[in-house]
Amino acid sequence: MQAQRRLELRRKLGARAFSCTPSPPSSSSPPLEARYDRLLKNSCDDASALKQIHSSLTTRGLLTRDPHLSAQIIVKYSKFGHPHHARSLFDGITARCERPNSFLWNTMVRAYANNGHCADALELYALMRRGGVLPDNYTFPFVLKACASDSDPLARGWEVVHGETIKTGFDPDMYVEAALVDAYAKRGRIGCARKVFDGMTQRDLVCWTTMITAYEQAEQPQESLVLLCRMQREESLLPDPVAIVSVASSVGQMGDVKSAKSVHAYAIQNGILGDVCVANSVVAMYTKCGNVEYARMAFVRMEERDKISWNSMLSGYVQNGQANEALLLFEQMQDSGCKPNPVTALIMVSACAFLGSCHLGKKIHDYIHENKMKVDITLQNALMDMYAKCGNLETASKMFHEIPLKERDVSSWNVLISAYGMHGRGEEALNLYLQMQEKGVAPNHITFTSILSACSHAGLINEGRKCFADMSKHSVMPEAKHYTCMVDMLGRAGLLGEAFNLIKSMPASPNDGVWGALLLACRVHGNSELGEIAANNLFQIEPEHPGYYVLLSNIYAASRRWQEVGKLRENMKTRGLSKPAAFSVIEYGQEAIGFYTADQLNPYRGEVYRHMERLVVEMKTRGYFPDRSCVLHDVEDEDKDHILNYHSEKLAVAFGILKTDSESTITVSKNLRICNDCHSTFKFLSDIYQRQIVVRDANRFHHFQAGSCSCKDYW
Repeated sequence: MQAQRRLELRRKLGARAFSCTPSPPSSSSPPLEARYDRLLKNSCDDASALKQIHSSLTTRGLLTRDPHLSAQIIVKYSKFGHPHHARSLFDGITARCERPNSFLWNTMVRAYANNGHCADALELYALMRRGGVLPDNYTFPFVLKACASDSDPLARGWEVVHGETIKTGFDPDMYVEAALVDAYAKRGRIGCARKVFDGMTQRDLVCWTTMITAYEQAEQPQESLVLLCRMQREESLLPDPVAIVSVASSVGQMGDVKSAKSVHAYAIQNGILGDVCVANSVVAMYTKCGNVEYARMAFVRMEERDKISWNSMLSGYVQNGQANEALLLFEQMQDSGCKPNPVTALIMVSACAFLGSCHLGKKIHDYIHENKMKVDITLQNALMDMYAKCGNLETASKMFHEIPLKERDVSSWNVLISAYGMHGRGEEALNLYLQMQEKGVAPNHITFTSILSACSHAGLINEGRKCFADMSKHSVMPEAKHYTCMVDMLGRAGLLGEAFNLIKSMPASPNDGVWGALLLACRVHGNSELGEIAANNLFQIEPEHPGYYVLLSNIYAASRRWQEVGKLRENMKTRGLSKPAAFSVIEYGQEAIGFYTADQLNPYRGEVYRHMERLVVEMKTRGYFPDRSCVLHDVEDEDKDHILNYHSEKLAVAFGILKTDSESTITVSKNLRICNDCHSTFKFLSDIYQRQIVVRDANRFHHFQAGSCSCKDYW
């Protein structure tokens, strides 16, 4: 978007065909017209001043005498948000013209197009043609701009206008052709855009940049960068700030850190990094490549920052799993005097959802209300998602039902379907899936991911199969993520053979998500044969991912194949890979308290360890027996019991029982999947202490109450 705005600005400032700005009066112009011309250019900075000048010009009869002054008034009215005043003036002048020419018509079309009134621009162009006023190369770029921005997805105006450029003989004009490329590209017709581009006999830097940007916005980064190289090789043109913004975005889409450093170096060497748009694009580029350190370095060194700068860095932190850093930067943003906007709020809501922090989420929600930010449907959906991921499904559901039916979009339905699925309420998710179709909302690929995941978590196998079959009825092609959900669903149910056959039937090569779902299912059900097949495929696709080695190691350990376990651990050590440490967080007042397994650093560790030991004794009197199969080490039973006692989520729950009010819900977030022994422990504790315990693990929510779990022991 930045690149397009800057591209349009450069066109207006430097290109004759895109710059229908009236020419200044010549040296022979009467002094009165010249004075008004200077007044309009230098002193007219609001609508009230413009109206006074307009009135004075009308009284003196200058508007009909000097079309350049009329054009300036039209442009100014549009700029100040009064297109109806501009049109009224235009209609009045053209009605009195005996021989209308295209100058004022072009000005009015341009005013509409530049201010987003696309339908009005196209309607005026049609009126112009019916009135016998011939378009020229000043007309077509702005008519095409209106066509490109028309919100009607079925509109085909740009094709009609393209035909008229050919009929009138203006199709070889470089600026008209560039506008055609832009119009086709914005409508997703990249092939047509490229055909026009390839047919151009003359191209300047702006033309090349338009096509490079088209590929970038169509998420075809390789084509964008190939065209950049061709531009440099064939035309000896170097990318300017506008082009670099698009190039940086393309590199970010590819996730190529090496190329990102080259783009950054080019911006420094050519003195364009001081341009805030370029610097913003460099920050965003690094974050998309996963290199937050370099993004922060570029951000800190910026000479000037705007809201986009802050939002890019905040978004980069959240997208790369550093939500705490985003919260700290959010505070710095406010201290800097840069006022957060709804985009900032959207990013921070996502940060709170990532952390699963209900306290912080409520705080951000209050901030949005206190600062009277506009809450559009996108932000409303994000808030719903945040509450659901923070364990507050009731608030998420309430917010959904408060949205007027006509304002709900498909994302609104998707968020709540996903929320029900995460919380193990598969039946409610299915009902919502049916309701959305009854209300005329067509499910999309995200809907099917959410509903298939919900069926998986709830063990609704037949329903999940039916939903998967429904995809073709809704013209949604199954993607790898949908196969992942199906393999996960079948695997959880122990249907490993069916899951494996489904993988073999995939039209495209299975990715790491698909094989990972099968490997996890093999870990749950102890199938080492299929587990080895899944793991070997994963080692080829993601050889540096430690989690897959750990899962296979766990399968071997459960089968007491300690020699294979040792080989895998040695392989991990050789590759420099380490098992991710289990980590759990519980909110205590306004503070988040974190626990690692067998934590020796937490300041509460002494009293929490002692309390955990007391809890184990009390649970054993109620029938609890440790599930030693969850300890994947070849050690004595007593040592296994000791290891089990100090799992991170147990320490967090013990802290909650010890420190929080007996009426409050204990909410814990964990970075890994909960084990069987911890699951059993929390059922006992919820019954003994009559406490509701909510645990969010890597896959879903578990609500423990009165000795049972919402997942019905199926997870």
